[in-house]
Amino acid sequence: MKKKVMTLALMCLTVLSGKAQFYGYEQSIQLPTMDLYDNATMEMALRAARETAPRRQQAFEFYGDQAYDAYCNNRWADVINNVNSALNTGYYNGKLYFFRGYAYESLGYYKNAKKDYKLARKNGVFEANAALDRIKQKMKAKR
Repeated sequence: MKKKVMTLALMCLTVLSGKAQFYGYEQSIQLPTMDLYDNATMEMALRAARETAPRRQQAFEFYGDQAYDAYCNNRWADVINNVNSALNTGYYNGKLYFFRGYAYESLGYYKNAKKDYKLARKNGVFEANAALDRIKQKMKAKR
């Protein structure tokens, strides 16, 4: 047994060293990298973020208000669309995840609801704990 292991190890080393000879380092592919110290690019990105922040904040508040109105009026598809639009601005709020989770739950999409309730709980919405328990019971009953 020991002889077989040693022979196998020797064969592996031979094959690996042979590959190193056939495919030398000069043939390796160099992937393009971003210069982390490129100040001009970094400043441009920061300036763009700074300039668009007020518009994104305003859009976030608008879509968040629309989502809340739709939530109060049981328009679940509108809740989902408005929450998605609000979250696409780059800002987030735990209540929005809760609203979208409730909309998913009302429409019967329990897996999506569970994900959103977990995000809501992570972002400080304590009602999400009870909602998660309710979703787990519904998912268990559905099986």
